[in-house]
Amino acid sequence: MKDFPIRFVLTDEAITPSAGLALVGYLLHRTKLDKRVNALRLPTVRREVHISHSDVIRSMIGLLATGKTDFDHIEAYRQDDIFSASMGIQHVPSSPTLRQRLDQLACLPMTETILWEESIRLLIQRHATLSPCWTKGKTTWLPLDIDGSPFDNSDTKKEGVSRTYKGFDGFTPLFAYAGKEGYLVHAELRPGKQHVQDNMPSFLVTAIRRARQLTSSRLLVRMDAGNDAEANVHVCLKEDVDFVIKRNLRRESTALWFQIASQKGKRVDDGQSEGVQTYELCLPQKAAIDGNTYTYVQVTQVTERTMERNGQLMLVPDYEVESYWVRLKGYEHVRMSDVLALYHDHATCEQFHSELKSDLDLERLPSGKMKTNALVLVMGAFVYNLLRLIGQDLLSDPRHPLHHKVKRRRIKTIIQTVITMAGRLVRRSRQIWMKLTRRSGYSEPLLNVYQKWREAR
Repeated sequence: MKDFPIRFVLTDEAITPSAGLALVGYLLHRTKLDKRVNALRLPTVRREVHISHSDVIRSMIGLLATGKTDFDHIEAYRQDDIFSASMGIQHVPSSPTLRQRLDQLACLPMTETILWEESIRLLIQRHATLSPCWTKGKTTWLPLDIDGSPFDNSDTKKEGVSRTYKGFDGFTPLFAYAGKEGYLVHAELRPGKQHVQDNMPSFLVTAIRRARQLTSSRLLVRMDAGNDAEANVHVCLKEDVDFVIKRNLRRESTALWFQIASQKGKRVDDGQSEGVQTYELCLPQKAAIDGNTYTYVQVTQVTERTMERNGQLMLVPDYEVESYWVRLKGYEHVRMSDVLALYHDHATCEQFHSELKSDLDLERLPSGKMKTNALVLVMGAFVYNLLRLIGQDLLSDPRHPLHHKVKRRRIKTIIQTVITMAGRLVRRSRQIWMKLTRRSGYSEPLLNVYQKWREAR
């Protein structure tokens, strides 16, 4: 048998399996993150720290950008000058330093504020494209999807871990995604047992005001039945945004709803399906807030079935009711088909949850302290936006290797094809060069995106 031709040897050449991290480092370089974070003062530390706050934040962002969340993973990069050069880090902290400093920074409310402000500012600066969900005449609506997603942290003793509505122990963070691309404009870590509606009005106000900075289109807030509350409707009306909020029928009689809809609504089924009747009802609503009167509608669709699909008659009719609070400025009579299409598209945020939990590996948060985990979640949201921005700009490049139409790349795909691209670091003439192979289909698109960013600064 012929011997295998490949041999493994060690080399001192500066080769990296994460050449794409330099893109993340460049985007961070275009922010004011370093200056603002380094200006923070820790009340429990009296002496000057050797490793700056920005080095700690950048190190954690570098880990998250490669899909790693555990603090101990930083040890593999402490002697890697390519990692520090790519991320713009002067001193890579040890695992204990990383953990302890994040614990300290998490106690300062301004830390999260700075991360969110720089994330939104970067999206504005890079002209991130946010696709609308609906266009009617000259008006376009940009979706703002609000939803929670339980994080499974079973068999841990972390602060805040408690029983979620999914039946396991963990956290129930809340997220706000803008545009069909799903850029994160707000996220909040919450104990597992906390109801999704708790403190929702303040969360909603923050999400709306941040999303407004990214677009001139009208915002369309979409929430499921867990957020069927008058307070949410009032916030949307006061902030002058449109909304589609699914109603929670609670103990309302479905048979009574059919009776009302059949009398006051209109029949919308084709009449060809025997034993099935569907009615649509649009009821105007008014809300008096701070002396002002606002109008919106309640759109309801009721279906009565008196026959099984196989032709068997039912002894008791079966009723299905779908009801929504809706406001689309300029359209008082909204069709149920439009409402259903807009609301069903809201389910896309489940994919965004999956990318955060699986692709960035954020589900099992690394710290035992609630505030630190909340800070890590915000940093994860920052990284999520950075990677989404890189992925969308790569898609727009004509030399992208994917030829079929794709509107959005998964975060996992961006990490696998861009961030973990092999490269060689060369230092020459007081400059640093990252050499990429021409044999990779993503090298030229990556280089084109980098050049475009540099020209647009």
